[in-house]
Amino acid sequence: MTTPLICDWTKGNRRDFRKKPTLWEHRVHESPLFSDERLIELIEKHPRDLADFCTMNEGSDDMASWRGGDPGDYSGEELLDAVRNGRLWINLRKTFNIHDEYTVLLNSMIGELKSLNQNFNPVRVMGGLLISSPTAGVPYHIDRSDVLLWHIRGHKRVWVYPVDEETMPEREVEEILLHEHNDDVPYNERYDAKAMVFDLQPGQAATWPLHAPHKVQNSGDMNVSITMEYSPFSTIMQNGAQITNGILRRRLGMNPKIDDQGFTNQFMRFAASRALRKMKLVKAKSAAKSGYLFKIDLEAGNSVREFDEQKGAA
Repeated sequence: MTTPLICDWTKGNRRDFRKKPTLWEHRVHESPLFSDERLIELIEKHPRDLADFCTMNEGSDDMASWRGGDPGDYSGEELLDAVRNGRLWINLRKTFNIHDEYTVLLNSMIGELKSLNQNFNPVRVMGGLLISSPTAGVPYHIDRSDVLLWHIRGHKRVWVYPVDEETMPEREVEEILLHEHNDDVPYNERYDAKAMVFDLQPGQAATWPLHAPHKVQNSGDMNVSITMEYSPFSTIMQNGAQITNGILRRRLGMNPKIDDQGFTNQFMRFAASRALRKMKLVKAKSAAKSGYLFKIDLEAGNSVREFDEQKGAA
């Protein structure tokens, strides 16, 4: 008999899943797939066009300090050392979708969640691996899809905030859904009084409601986590409905509220969003500055050597 990966799924977990911030225990971190040797192998074989190498300012609570960098020709071992000793965040997107041994693990995780929650039936799932420095953090933001965060190594503190008109106004959610390149979410320290805080240790996992704002700060040792992004039809429908709401708000001065819209209303707005997006009724925001803003350098502070914006790459 195979030992379950999820250890203690309670009635409370089942009741709160996707409705409230939820924490549970797991055994995924016991897999040899997350040893230094396997991480080095993964970094080297993973497609670079599906890998993000980022840094951020210390203690920053705004996405403006978040910038992408050039990993250069360093080996997987050297890049892992740069993470361990610097301030870096590596996202190996779709790790669990394109590498067979990781896909097997993802399927087991999804299978157990389905068996524990009758209404858990995602249309699509994308599993990425996050490898980040002890000093790395992710500023206040929201995700467009639902997220499950499975912690594997190190210590990670996660603040999860309610979705209300102070912490995440409906208009701001619409802005993010309407503009693909908009990740600028206003933050104020007073929001922290409303947050639920998780201190994630290896073998713990957390999730929270769709569009709940959250921020992350690492500490201790190098961090490794699985980020499982998934979308059941309810999420796809709600996002589509909020896109329609955003267009109606901006073009016709209406004040729609997603919580006041039942299933039929949301479904109609979801269907309408497909046509409305093609009509380009809301002016698109320009993409963030493209290209690398730093290069990884094992000899530089935080393993980061910034580029001179006037001259380009150093």
